[in-house]
This record gives sequence, C-alpha cells and structure tokens, in this order.
Amino acid sequence: MKPRYWIVIAAVAVVIALIVGLVMIFAGGGGARGYVTHNYTRAAHLDIAGDDDNEAYTSPKPPKTVAAEITAKWRPQAQSSDASGIYLRYSDDAVIIQPHQSGSVIHLMDADRAYHRYHSHVGHVWGWTSTRGESFRGGGPGVGK
Repeated sequence: MKPRYWIVIAAVAVVIALIVGLVMIFAGGGGARGYVTHNYTRAAHLDIAGDDDNEAYTSPKPPKTVAAEITAKWRPQAQSSDASGIYLRYSDDAVIIQPHQSGSVIHLMDADRAYHRYHSHVGHVWGWTSTRGESFRGGGPGVGK
C-alpha cells in the first residue's frame, strides 16, 4: 500500500488556512472598519457621546480624499454626500467622514444607528437597513404594523 502523505499535508494546510482566516476576522483586520482602524489616528475625544458603538478617527486629509482611499479598498453598498460630509454604508457598519479642522474626522458606527442619526443626509440613498432583514412593513390590514 502506497503512503498517502499528501492527504496529511493537505489536511494540515487546510487547518492552518482556517486558523489564519479566523484570526483575521476576529482581529478586525478586514472590511472598511479594519481599514480605518489601521490607517487613521484614533481620536476617542471625538466619539459621539451616548453611542458606545461609535469610534472616531482623524486624518489630515480632506473628506473627499479619505473617502476615495477607503472606497478604493472597500466598496460601500451605498454612498451619499452633501456639504456636511460623506456617508458610506457597508453591510453592518457605516463610515461617516466629515470636515474637521484642516482635515477629517471619521466616525465608525453600526449601520442602523448611522441611518437613524443621519437620516436627513442618507435616507434618500441608503433606504432602511436592519440587522433582521426587515425592509418592508406592508402586507394587509394589521400585518407588520
């Protein structure tokens, strides 16, 4: 019977790949949130009061440049901008980029909270987001209301 070392080697490689993948996921190394945390300066004093999910970061670059850097790496599901800032929505997170002093402040927050907080800026583009997938309330008399 021939030795089948290649099966053992393949199994070890799969286990190593899974471990590396899980470490990357749980270390926050992926997605727009991970990109912001690794590429911009944490500014806890600019966190939005009363929102413990919010994290603020700063950049010396203007909002349009910061948004271009982030969207070049992580394409948002929806994007909106006006004079107050640039609003990027991802599946679970939102990245809000606003002018601050001579650069930008970047707020990371839950997409649902961002929608409620910045509805007047993003409601026409983002639509309703929900972690439970509830995008439609209608049906019939008394259904979903």
